[in-house]
Amino acid sequence: MKRWPLRWKVALYSAGLGIVATIAGAATTWTLMRRSEIAAFDKRLAQDAKELFRDVENFEGGWENNQRAFKEAFVPLALKNRLIEIRDAHGEILYLSPSFGGRVLDDGIENFHMRKIDGHRVRIGTFHEGDLTLRVGADLAEINQIARDIILGMFGAIPTVLIVVAIGGRWVASRALGPVEEIRQAAVRITPRHLDERLPVPPAKDEIAGLITVLNDTFERLQRSFEQSIRFSADASHHLKTPLAVLRAGIEEILKDPEASVTQQARANALLDQVRDLTSISENLLLLARADAGRLEMRPTAFDFREVLEGACEDARILAEAQNISVEADLPGHLPIMADRFAIELIVQNLTDNALKYNGPGGSVRFSAKLLGSRVELIVANTGEPIPPARVANIFERFYRAGTSQPTAGHGLGLSIARELALAHGGELSLVRSDPDWTEFRLTLPNHQR
Repeated sequence: MKRWPLRWKVALYSAGLGIVATIAGAATTWTLMRRSEIAAFDKRLAQDAKELFRDVENFEGGWENNQRAFKEAFVPLALKNRLIEIRDAHGEILYLSPSFGGRVLDDGIENFHMRKIDGHRVRIGTFHEGDLTLRVGADLAEINQIARDIILGMFGAIPTVLIVVAIGGRWVASRALGPVEEIRQAAVRITPRHLDERLPVPPAKDEIAGLITVLNDTFERLQRSFEQSIRFSADASHHLKTPLAVLRAGIEEILKDPEASVTQQARANALLDQVRDLTSISENLLLLARADAGRLEMRPTAFDFREVLEGACEDARILAEAQNISVEADLPGHLPIMADRFAIELIVQNLTDNALKYNGPGGSVRFSAKLLGSRVELIVANTGEPIPPARVANIFERFYRAGTSQPTAGHGLGLSIARELALAHGGELSLVRSDPDWTEFRLTLPNHQR
């Protein structure tokens, strides 16, 4: 249920609440009506007892002349089907209902109370008039039937309540969540390349309008921060180009100087490697800054993707020879594609470097490509230590290192750049698997040549 739409959750929660309310209402109604019915029942018993006392008083000279001859005729019609027990001042039984089987109602309790007789719940009341004590017991079957009818009626209404509340709850949720859906659709359009988009503010000055205002202010601050970050990366990379070029030229002059000693040339070589490293970082940061700003300029041309892959395989074999890593390729005879060749070569180069960097002695690298309808698919796989599962979600983040047990060179920008270039072509780069056998990356690109 966690993945259900919110409107259905509201509908089901409303229906559940409706059922609980119906049951609670039924229990409350049943309790109140039962108390009311029992109170009315007690009142009728008291009236019937008064009628009996009145009949006894008025029967041929009153009670004093008939106390030894108490008869059925004294019992009023309303008490004929009740359990009756009449005693005199000395507690002697003067009359007992014939159907009562010789038992007595006297249990020492004077107030109205319940008692179980022959499996039935009987309401017993005690009344006094002169020297007479009358106890009346009445079966509550009629009242119990009314209570059962109330319960059955209430529970019979639950399906109707459930349907009405569920439909009504979904309708109310749809109306209430309408602005939220508009917010969701508008938020989808807010991407790193469209940070100037804003959420529509509804005319009503309610909580949702207040939330949208806060979100728009947040997006405004994020846009400013993001743009400042892009400008900083682009400006820093741009302004580093000239100093790095000067340093590189100076170091290369030292290397060419015949008067430089062996020690000086060794130091110059080490410095040149560092300058090349800085130049690569600068160029990569500039490329990513352009990607963030949506200013990556792709220059698509028609070429054979197989040629790029063959060149990458050849380079990989040369670099892998020192570690005895085998390089295999499964390529079709022809892979026509329309794309920016330099960008595609950079993607393949980064994937190849990654496959070699995280491999081990005696391992393998495998390239496989094929046409899939309107797309070209490339799989670059390598053996070696798998990427820890906890870090898989972050491998395309900038400056993120997968963190295997073996130290590796690099700055954590290769996969980020490769993915940005793939997205710029309308393609995708993703991790397919990473287990003790293979780590596989899949690149898909649109095949506009078909």
